[in-house]
Amino acid sequence: MQNISFIKWLPQIVGAACTCIMLAGLSTIPAQAASPSWPTSGFESELGMRYWANWGETSKDLYGATRADLRSRLTYGSLSGNAGEIFGQTTNNTNFVKGFAGLGIIGAGNLQDEDFPPGISPYSSTNSAPRSGSIAYATIDIGHYFIQTPTSRIGGLIGYNYFNEEMNGYGCTQTASNTGCVPAISTSFKVISQKNNWHSLRLGINGETRVGNWRLSGEAVALPYVFLKGTDSHLLRICSSPGCFTGPVPEDGLGWGYQLQTMLDYQINPDFSFGFGARYWHMQTKGYSHFGGRIVGGGGGSQPVDWQTTIFGVTTQATLHF
Repeated sequence: MQNISFIKWLPQIVGAACTCIMLAGLSTIPAQAASPSWPTSGFESELGMRYWANWGETSKDLYGATRADLRSRLTYGSLSGNAGEIFGQTTNNTNFVKGFAGLGIIGAGNLQDEDFPPGISPYSSTNSAPRSGSIAYATIDIGHYFIQTPTSRIGGLIGYNYFNEEMNGYGCTQTASNTGCVPAISTSFKVISQKNNWHSLRLGINGETRVGNWRLSGEAVALPYVFLKGTDSHLLRICSSPGCFTGPVPEDGLGWGYQLQTMLDYQINPDFSFGFGARYWHMQTKGYSHFGGRIVGGGGGSQPVDWQTTIFGVTTQATLHF
């Protein structure tokens, strides 16, 4: 996750590879491509590469002793990024295994850090610039097509999704009446770093239909169990003085979410297709920030914290069929 130089160029590498695959497919287009049909026996497999241009928001609410006492809110908003991934699926008649894995960067956005009375007075709101952030993710599913016709099929699936996001805020500018970050801190200084790992159980349906050489596919997946494990590093408050943090503050949470995806592909020839689509993910949890053992001089405990993340975008993909 720290190899940002590699992640930065990954979408361009994926795009170039997709272009090469597409040109290879175009070179073998038949005069009239045959309409695809589902295999009645044996294995059907596909392997491809996908580019995901995405946008989103991640935020947390930190409370005092109870959730009736909101102390702080951090909103990583207007995030935009790029990701490249590989994906594949193998189907044996009506049973299937599929999955994908990807890496990407978070290139722009805004971090708003708010602190509320009576925990702090007066109200504080600062802005920082997210930079050098990253995402990494992977999904694996198994399923069964319970409805299948010559041109359409619908199935159920169960699987697992992993989603890692790292967000770093640079600089600090006060936009309220508090004296924190006055004068402003230059954006050349990293002031905060958040690392979140989301683990989710997936339960859903997927399906596809073919008309001529066109294939429309999609899936709707519920995440009934989402587990979050993360760390919050307020870098300006990690020091050796009493009251400072000794290092990153661990956080956790349990919750739910959902994931939606659709894709429209064109079968250029029996071995190759190219398509465009859209994706939307949402996850949220309730848990705790564990300050105990993380404060110079002792003290601190666990405080309630609510996290949520939303990421959506458009995709393009190139697929080889076997």
